[in-house]
Amino acid sequence: MSSRKAKLIETSLGIIGIRRIISKMMLAPKRNCRNDLPPKNFYRKYNVKCCVIENRKCVSIRHADNPQKHILYFHGGAYTIQAKKTHWHIVERLLRETQCVITFINYPLAPEFTCVDTIDMVCKAYAHFCTAGEQRMILMGDSAGGGLALALAQLTKKNNDLPKPEKLVLFSPWLDVSMDISAPKELEENDLLLDKEVLKAIGIKYAGNLDAKDTMCSPLYGDLVDIGDVALFTGTNEILHAQAKRLKDCLVSNNQKVCYYEYEKMQHVWIVFPIPEAEDALNQAILFIRNK
Repeated sequence: MSSRKAKLIETSLGIIGIRRIISKMMLAPKRNCRNDLPPKNFYRKYNVKCCVIENRKCVSIRHADNPQKHILYFHGGAYTIQAKKTHWHIVERLLRETQCVITFINYPLAPEFTCVDTIDMVCKAYAHFCTAGEQRMILMGDSAGGGLALALAQLTKKNNDLPKPEKLVLFSPWLDVSMDISAPKELEENDLLLDKEVLKAIGIKYAGNLDAKDTMCSPLYGDLVDIGDVALFTGTNEILHAQAKRLKDCLVSNNQKVCYYEYEKMQHVWIVFPIPEAEDALNQAILFIRNK
């Protein structure tokens, strides 16, 4: 049973036609870089450092001295939309309660770039931060950022020079940009934010010259053995819920440690909404990160 706040927000999203608005943003993204950097109050409260890798800003923030773990955060937005202010709210919550250093990665976006460019950049960023510190690495992302985190974890296994991440935290991940994993018609209708055909069109742009099922852009079809412990969060009203369930089943069949959190009637990336279910999901993620 979803909370009263969640129901109110869901009703509001339906009234304003949020799916149409988001689809337009995805298909014709505007670039302003407004949220590439954290809010100004971060600079007063935390140690903030920015570096540029492949012409992309990577912002590292620490709250505690000598952090033992380092989170690389990849924002969502269907690989086309830039970071939003709500992503920094999530970062600050994690920053305060995990005592990790957190690096926010502004990766290349479609349609200007394809997954080859994006993967190349995040691999270089990962190598840079692995070399810069001795913390244990955690990859985290929401929506497309979750898919990117999983793709990066898989690539570290192919590169002997890169250490594998200790953990992955995936919120509502987009794992198959081909959208070939069938979802019930009811699920497509229940998801008020995402449109299947729009996602398929964007998936083709992001894949570029690759097949949309290539593991670089659709890590659901990649190597899922020994990639680090996984925390997987999904809502039952998400069109991507079927992909999350498939990932969970594959991880279990490969004897991979996975903590699976399924939230009934939650919309896509509900963690950005001011609702009790988002609070609970973030609490679970924090506990997962803290555990050894």
